[in-house]
Amino acid sequence: MFSGFFQSRIFTAVALMVIFFFIFSIAKLWPQKTVIDARLQNLEGKIAETEKSNLDLARLLSYFKSRSYLEREAKLKLNVRRPDENVVVIYEDEKENQIKEKERESLGLEGLTNFEKWVRYLKSLF
Repeated sequence: MFSGFFQSRIFTAVALMVIFFFIFSIAKLWPQKTVIDARLQNLEGKIAETEKSNLDLARLLSYFKSRSYLEREAKLKLNVRRPDENVVVIYEDEKENQIKEKERESLGLEGLTNFEKWVRYLKSLF
């Protein structure tokens, strides 16, 4: 009874219509799938970037908690030193700074780009 039904033209026509319906449905959903795949790749990239950022922040946090960081900050901000360290203070000579400023002003290099300064320098050599 069923063997005759599966070999009939009506079953073949219905089966072909169902197959074409599925193919049409898949073809209709294909552009949406490509958009979703692109978004998924973008999100995966953001996730990887965020994980890297979190790892960097964790390293930075562990550095901030370390003894070497605390010692460095105490030296810089509080002028703390170890008993076995010698501190050397170097003062800048104001007269020397004024002379250098006058030399720069006399050359007329203020407001020039680095390229223009190089051109002037090279011209002075020749």
